[in-house]
Amino acid sequence: MAIFTLMHLILITPDTKVNNEAQIINSLFANGLQRLHVRKPGFSYDEYKEYISNIDAQYHERVVVCGAFELYSEMGLGGVHLNSHIRDDAAVWTQIKNIPLAHISTSFHSWQEVRGNERQYGYVFISPVFDSISKASYKAAIDLQQCAVVRQEVVTVRGYCPQIIGLGGVGVPQVPVLQQNGFDGAALLGSVWGAEDAVGAFLDIAKWL
Repeated sequence: MAIFTLMHLILITPDTKVNNEAQIINSLFANGLQRLHVRKPGFSYDEYKEYISNIDAQYHERVVVCGAFELYSEMGLGGVHLNSHIRDDAAVWTQIKNIPLAHISTSFHSWQEVRGNERQYGYVFISPVFDSISKASYKAAIDLQQCAVVRQEVVTVRGYCPQIIGLGGVGVPQVPVLQQNGFDGAALLGSVWGAEDAVGAFLDIAKWL
């Protein structure tokens, strides 16, 4: 089951607090943002719930939570994301057993991990595809030209390949490069949250789709 039919943009929330963050997120959704990953390291269940409560309820089905997975059902969210540290935790999979696999995503850091994956995630992040904007030491480490090759290999072997989303250093110049190399989407972070006008930065990137 595919989540996306065309190349889409996913926004990841900043690790640290941004002024008027919820207001910006609501404006981004109103201007076409299709999917938001709420990733707040260290947040408790209550903190995640409060954060998402500040996002207009009409957009909750576009929100993916990276912790407090109970909120998927409680708040009618769009999905859950498993980072590499918890992806193989049996207790986590027990907790999310009633969530459709198409609504679960994860993060990989090499094409070999994509090849070795046996779960039918809706989509997966692979990173870093370009030098990170927000983390100076996080350098590009993914051969973009392998995307189509790996996808075909996985489909041939397993009959299915999750949609592949490029993460890391994605801004205006990088979106068409990912498109040309067959990526299904791009994940944004520093290019939006590091801009003086987050909504304007998002729209500058989105116009290339």
